[in-house]
Amino acid sequence: MHWSDRYVGQDYVADTADCAVLAGTVAREVLGLDVQLPGERRPGPFGRNALIQQHQDAFARRVDAPADAQPVLLIARGRAQHIGVMCWLAGEWWVLHADESAGFVVRQRLRDMPRQGYQVEGFYEWL
Repeated sequence: MHWSDRYVGQDYVADTADCAVLAGTVAREVLGLDVQLPGERRPGPFGRNALIQQHQDAFARRVDAPADAQPVLLIARGRAQHIGVMCWLAGEWWVLHADESAGFVVRQRLRDMPRQGYQVEGFYEWL
């Protein structure tokens, strides 16, 4: 059993069980880090993009390669508005993320993300 299995299928709930909440939960439960993401929420993709741009340097630093249970920032619809968590599973990288359109947490191969409408902005490590 992989650590990410327990999250797959959990419901997506805006502001209370979304991609940012999932990333913070994994940081706490898997890595033992107390990542306190901003409590303020701005609805919609423009709000998420603004929050990410405003706060990302306070919480994580960009790294050259993915690391297990660490964040990945994703571009969707041309904006950095989605965060996932990297998983090393079955010899390849996967992205665990709370997908609004699916309505639940999914785990997808990193190589398949562009076909799902996501581009990797960068890999990160929690501070």
